Amino acid sequence: MKVKMYIKEALVFGVLFVVISSAVSIYRTSQMQIGDAVCQKRSGIVYFWATWCPVCKMTSPNVSRISEEFVVLGIAVRSGEREKVQAYMQEHDLHFANRNDFDGTTAAGYGVNVFPTIVFCKNGHVKMAEVGYMSTLGLWLRAWLFTS
Repeated sequence: MKVKMYIKEALVFGVLFVVISSAVSIYRTSQMQIGDAVCQKRSGIVYFWATWCPVCKMTSPNVSRISEEFVVLGIAVRSGEREKVQAYMQEHDLHFANRNDFDGTTAAGYGVNVFPTIVFCKNGHVKMAEVGYMSTLGLWLRAWLFTS
């Protein structure tokens, strides 16, 4: 009987954690200055990252995993020439569409100055933006909730 009780408590805690963290994320998104233009009139994920960013090195494989199921556009910020970024992506087995933002003007123009920043878009509108590390499950859940 105690095992069932512990499982039930763990499930309740998990659901509460997801609900509360999503509410906090939605609030933080409202405080960011990222406009709908970043979504380019479509649904999906826009992933601002950099080859020199240590947190991006942990997040990028997770983004690559969900890019098999969701539309992802990466924007590599201040990471060198296009060929260098492509070589990095190949070396690290990253398989999402990517644009090179050589000097950071694209990211700055969208109000992004912290990396990684992950923007979830639906029908051309920003629904949520997250900064920092995100697990594959966290990415998948947010993508499912906010881009589908």
